[in-house]
Amino acid sequence: MLSSTLIYFNKNQEEVARVTFDDNEVPGWCIKSKAEPSFKRKFAAQREACAVWLREFDQETGKLRSKSPKKEMSHAY
Repeated sequence: MLSSTLIYFNKNQEEVARVTFDDNEVPGWCIKSKAEPSFKRKFAAQREACAVWLREFDQETGKLRSKSPKKEMSHAY
C-alpha cells in the first residue's frame, strides 16, 4: 500500500507530530505526537486522523487539549 506521512510543525518550525500509516497489529492511520507518545488510537482514514489532530491537540505544543466540563455544559443552555 502506498501511503504518505503528514508532518505538522509549530510556528517555530519545530516538528510536533506526524500522521502516518502503521501496519503493525491492526493496520490504520495514527497520530505520533512528540508531546503525547502514549496516544495510541488508530483511524481508518488519514483524513479522520488529521481531523482529530486539529480538533484535540494543541498545534504549538503537540499536547492533548484538556476538555473542560464547564465549556461543554455552557452549550446546553
